[in-house]
Amino acid sequence: MTFTTFSFVLGGLAATVIPVLLHLLMRGKLKRIEFPALLFVRKHLETYRRHYRLKHIILLVFRILILALFGLALSRPILKLADWFPNITVSKNNDGQQSFVSSLAVSLSSQDAPIAAVIVIDSSLRMEYVSENQSRFEAAKDFSRWILKQLPQSSHIAILSSDRERAVFQVDRLAAEEKINRLPITPLERPMTEAVQDALILLSESAFEQRELYLLSDLSQPSWSTSPDHSLQNLIENMKQKNSILNGTNKELGFFVIDVSAEQPVNSSIDQFTLVPEVITAQTPIRIDLELSHLGPAQKKTVELLLVDQEKTNNETVRASKSVDFSEGESRRSLSFLLSGFDSGTYQGQCRFTVPDALPIDDQAWFTIQVQLPWKILLAAQPPVRDSSLYLRQALETVPFVVETIPLSDISSLTATELHQYSSVILLDPSPLEPVVWKKLADYASSGYGVGVFLGRNADSLASFNAPSATEIIGAKLVRQARDPNGDTWIVPNNGVSPIFSVFKPFGSLEAFPWNAQPVFRYWELNDFSSRAEVAASFSDGRAAILTQTIGRGHTVTVTTPVSEITDQPWNQLTRGEAAWMFVLLSEGITKYLAGVSEQKYNFVMGEPVVLRPNLEMLPPTCLLRIPSGKSIRLTPDQVRQEITVSSTTESGNYRIRSGGSQESLDTGFSVNYTAGSTHLQKITKEKLNQIFGEGNYRFVKTPQEVELGIARRRIGQELYAIIMLILAFLFAGEYVFSNRFFQQRQEQKHK
Repeated sequence: MTFTTFSFVLGGLAATVIPVLLHLLMRGKLKRIEFPALLFVRKHLETYRRHYRLKHIILLVFRILILALFGLALSRPILKLADWFPNITVSKNNDGQQSFVSSLAVSLSSQDAPIAAVIVIDSSLRMEYVSENQSRFEAAKDFSRWILKQLPQSSHIAILSSDRERAVFQVDRLAAEEKINRLPITPLERPMTEAVQDALILLSESAFEQRELYLLSDLSQPSWSTSPDHSLQNLIENMKQKNSILNGTNKELGFFVIDVSAEQPVNSSIDQFTLVPEVITAQTPIRIDLELSHLGPAQKKTVELLLVDQEKTNNETVRASKSVDFSEGESRRSLSFLLSGFDSGTYQGQCRFTVPDALPIDDQAWFTIQVQLPWKILLAAQPPVRDSSLYLRQALETVPFVVETIPLSDISSLTATELHQYSSVILLDPSPLEPVVWKKLADYASSGYGVGVFLGRNADSLASFNAPSATEIIGAKLVRQARDPNGDTWIVPNNGVSPIFSVFKPFGSLEAFPWNAQPVFRYWELNDFSSRAEVAASFSDGRAAILTQTIGRGHTVTVTTPVSEITDQPWNQLTRGEAAWMFVLLSEGITKYLAGVSEQKYNFVMGEPVVLRPNLEMLPPTCLLRIPSGKSIRLTPDQVRQEITVSSTTESGNYRIRSGGSQESLDTGFSVNYTAGSTHLQKITKEKLNQIFGEGNYRFVKTPQEVELGIARRRIGQELYAIIMLILAFLFAGEYVFSNRFFQQRQEQKHK
C-alpha cells in the first residue's frame, strides 16, 4: 500500500490521543459515603461499574477509529492486489548467498520508478480526417506527447507507427518527443497488428518491472485484418504467464487502446477507378467507371472530370460533371463518364468531388489515357485471301485495327524491316512452312512483336509442324485431329486470368457468356507443351484450345481450330450463329495481346511496381520522371527489355516521363491512386478487438483522464479514499447512536 500524502496518516494517528486524554480527564470520581443501610446494594454496584466501563471503552474505540480513518482518508491510500499476495522468492545477495525476498516489498515501489513504454501511433491515410479543426493524426500526436509527460524519468520509451521500421527504444524522452513531432503520414501502411506485435516483442526484452503499451488509432477497419488472428492474443497471454507473481517475478504489462476517432465521421470517397480500355486509338471513345462510397447523413454530391494541359500542369479543363445522391448511413454508388475526340498522345486528368469533405485525400482519383495511331495487323491466309481472311479482317476493323492481307506463300519473301511495320502477324490455317520462315517469325516476335497461328485443315504434315523451328512459335506438338460431330465441345476460358479475355470483363463475368453457343466440331489435339506456354482457354473436354507464349519481348498465340473457313462444313461455329458477336471480342483480345496492348498499363495502385513499355523503336538513354509533388527524378530505361521501371510510388497523382529536350523523343506518363477501400472510416467492433488482443488483456480508453486513472491503478493501485469515507460515515453514525444511548442510560441511572 502506498500513500499520496503520508503525513496525514501520522496526523490521524496522533489525533487518536485526544479521545484517550478526554476519557481519562472526564472520568467520574466516586465519593466515599458510609451508609450501612445500603450495604446490600454493594454487590449490584460492582456489576453496574464493570458494565459502564465496557461501554465507555467501546465508545472510546469508536472515536479513536474515526480520527485514525479520517487521517488515513486525507492521506489518499492506494492499494495493489499484489500487496495482499506476497510471494516468497529466493534471490542472491552481493556475497552470492541466498536470501528470501517477498514480492510484497517489490510491490511497495514508488510511482516514480522507471518503466518500459512503447507508443504506437496509427499514421495511415485515414488519420488525416479533420474533426474539431484538427486531424486525427495531430490529435494522436498531442495525446502521445501528454503520455510522455506521465512517464517516470529514466524510462525506456519507443515510438512506433504504421510505417515498417525497426522497433528500438529512443535515447531519451526528448528524442522520443522529437520523433513524435517528425512522424509523417504513411501511404503504404502496415496492419496495426504487426506494429503491436513489434511493440510487444520489444517490451518483452526489457528488464524493467513495469511495462506499458499505448496504441493510438481511429480504429478504422482497413487497419485490421478481416480474418481472426490469435497470434497477438497468444503473445500477450504468454507474456502474462511468464510475468505472473506465481513464478516469483513482478513484471507487469499495461495495454491501453486509445480511440482518437471522430464521434460521427462523415466522408465521401472515390473508391475505385477503371478505364476501359487504358490504351485507345485516335478518335476512339473511352469509358471511365467510378465506384463511390459514403458514410454519414444523406447528401447530394457532384463529381467532375477534368483534363490537365500537357504543357501547363495547372491548366485544368472540366470535360464532364454528374451528380449523385447518397442515402443516410453507409451507401455505395456507381458512375460512368464517356469521353472521345482524342488525338494521339498521353492525356492525364482527375475525377473529383466539387466540394471536399473532412478527408480530402479520397475526394479525387487520377487517370492517364494513352492514345496512339491504329495498330497495323498483317493477315497471311490461303487463297483466295480475301475470302479466307473475311471473318477475322472484318472483326478487327471494327476495333479499329489497320488490317492488311497477303497470301501465305508471300510471308517468306518479307524482310525484317517490312515485318516491323506491323504490330503483329497472324497466320490463318497455314500449310507447312520452311524452317527459315518459322525462324524469321520467331526473331520477329522476340524483338517485341506478336505472331498468331490459327491451325486448320492445312496442317496435314505433322513432321513439319512438330519441327523445333515450328514448335518455338506454336508452343506444343500436334498429335491428331479431334472430332465431335455432335457439337458438344466449346471453348472455356481458364479462370479469365489471361489478358486475352480482359476485353470481356466490361460486359460482365466470363461465366455469364454463352460459350456453349459456339460449338467446335474439329480441332488439333496438342501435347509436349513448351515450358513457356500457358493454356489461356481449354475446350469443354479439357484439351487445350488457346495457347499463349512470351518470346523475348513479344508474344505468340496458337488457336487449335480455324476461323478462315467459308465452307458448308466448317470446323466450328465461332464466326457464325447468334453468338458470333463473341468472336469479335475474342479477336480483339487475341490481337491486342499480340500487339502488346493488353499488357500496357498506365494506371496503378500505390506501392505497385510501375513498368511502362512505350511504343518506340528505341528508348532514350535517360529520362526525367516528374512526381505529383513537383520534384524530378532521373531514370535509366532498360535498353534490353525496352521498358521503364519505377520500383515504388508513395504519392497519389499524375506522373510524367519526358526526355529529348525541345524535340522530345519520349513523352508519356502514368497515374497512381490509393487502394480501393483504404480510406473507409467504419470502425472495428469491440468483439473484433477482443478476438485480436483477448478480452481483459487491454484497457479501452478515449480521454486522458481515463488513461491517468488506468495508470494510477496499474502503477500504484486502487485508491481507497471513497471506501474509507464510507466506513467513516458508518462509524460516525454508530458513534452517534451508541453515545446517545449510553449517556441517556447514565442520566436515567442518576435520577434513580
